[in-house]
This record gives sequence, C-alpha cells and structure tokens, in this order.
Amino acid sequence: MVQIISIWGKGGVGKSTCASSLTYCLARDGYKTLLLTMDFAPTISSIFNLNCQGLFQVPNLPSLYIYEVTPEDVITLWKKRFGDEVYEVISAFLPVGREIIDYIAGAPGISDEFMLYVLYEFYKEEDFEYIVWDLPAAGDALRLLWLEKQFYSHLGDAAKMYMRLKGFIRSLRKRKTKSPLKLIMEWRELAENIFEMLNSSDHRALVITTPDSLSIEITKRIIRDLDLFKIHIGGLILNMVLQASLKSKGYLVNRLKSQRSNIAKLENLIKSRSIPIVEIPLMDFDKITPKFLEIIGKRILSSIKI
Repeated sequence: MVQIISIWGKGGVGKSTCASSLTYCLARDGYKTLLLTMDFAPTISSIFNLNCQGLFQVPNLPSLYIYEVTPEDVITLWKKRFGDEVYEVISAFLPVGREIIDYIAGAPGISDEFMLYVLYEFYKEEDFEYIVWDLPAAGDALRLLWLEKQFYSHLGDAAKMYMRLKGFIRSLRKRKTKSPLKLIMEWRELAENIFEMLNSSDHRALVITTPDSLSIEITKRIIRDLDLFKIHIGGLILNMVLQASLKSKGYLVNRLKSQRSNIAKLENLIKSRSIPIVEIPLMDFDKITPKFLEIIGKRILSSIKI
C-alpha cells in the first residue's frame, strides 16, 4: 500500500529541504519513493544537484524518483488531460469555441488543483511505497483544499442544472460525444476519491515551522484547517532551532529565549494530542550535501512514525 506524506508550512521554513531529506533517507533504506513538487524554480532538483524536470530517477540512488514541474508545465498537462472534456461540458451550455480551454487553463487554482489529480494517479497506480508531496507555501496549499471542496460542491449543482436543461441541450447538440452529465459525474467521483485519499490512513501531514512568532501563528492556522478537512497530522517539525549551548551574548541569546518561548506555545497548543514534535537545529552547512540530508532525515524518521 502506498503511503503519502504531505509537507506543509509557510514559505522559507525549509519545507523542500525537509521533504528532500525524508525522501533521501527512505530511498536509501530501500523504499521506492517519489518526491512530488510543483515550483516556479527547480528547488528540489537543485538540492540534489541535478538539472532535470518532469519525472526522473535520481542517479546513484535508484529507489528515489522526483516529479518536479513548473506551473506552466502543469497547465500543459491539464489541457492534455481535461481540455477536451471541459470543452464538451461548457459547449453543451454555451456557444463557445475551443479557445475556452486556454482561458480556463489559465484560471487561478487550476494548476494547483491538477497536482491533486497527479498525486491521486500516482497513489492509485501503487508503483511507489512512499510519496512525499512538497506543497506550495501555506496560503496556496490551504486554498487548494478549499478549492477542491468548492469544486466538489459545484459539480453537484452543475449536474442538477444539466438535468433541468437536458432536453433543450439535446435539441441544440448535433455532434455525438460523451454526455456532459456523465463527464460531470465522473469529475465529481474523482473529487470524492481525492478527498478519500487525503482523509485515509495512507496519508499523514507533516507541518514544518520555525520557532518565530509569525511561523507559529501560520502553523496554528494550518493545524486548524487540516483538522477541519480531517487530515491526519503525523508530526510537527521545528526547523532552524538555536541550541541551548549557545554561549554568545546579545542578539542571539535574546533570539534563543524568544524561540524557546514560541516552542512552549506550540507545545501547549497540541499538549492534549499525540502529535510528535521534532526539533532540527540550525546547522552550519555551506551547501546541502548527502550528509546534511541524512542528518535531517534521520531526525525526522527517529521521532515520527512513518
């Protein structure tokens, strides 16, 4: 059975680094692992010192695969998979040309939503033992869940509207294609299956944060929304934590005190829940190396049940 680990957090807290470290260690332990990400810049491939895009196998680590695409790539993939179907449904209601496909493909949220479909397809194929999903920054990631929920609800309304207009639409249509109602119901079933995947025991969310006030506040919101969507939270990862052994005075000492105060607030937030917290110290590395990935990945795996 495929296990999905989704990585949540605001931008700049080290989501991609933690996702890469986790997948590196899982693959090194022999698990066939996929790291799935969509980013404007090739962050993940840069971490592994590669210049690749799309689905590729990491050299010298045959158990690790990366699927990295840009938003522009995702739009192209969406048009290839859903473009004709969308045109069939809309043209059943309105006199539009095929240019409507390009218009809808560029709509806000389409590329993010399509990545849910990509995740579901990999999950359904069961070709990997683990899928680590590096989500976009917190605001976009949470919007993705809300959009999927609204999409599911609106498809029900679309089906009802089609049934009311079915006779009139049939009289206007001259070409023989798949029923728009059938397509609408297929999309609704797909959305339902995606939610079942996200809510299942096969999926757990890891929330990455840093111990500063803004990150902690955003983490509270992420936890609240994951709870609302009934997504299991597998752990909280506190990244870039200053160590108590710090001997310097001044700014860093004050920052250390502030971090410990914020960590205490986070611990108090989840004290009634069995959510493990992993602290990753701020490390002095000039660049990300396999050793760096191993250190972080081991810390995560040693504290969180994967």
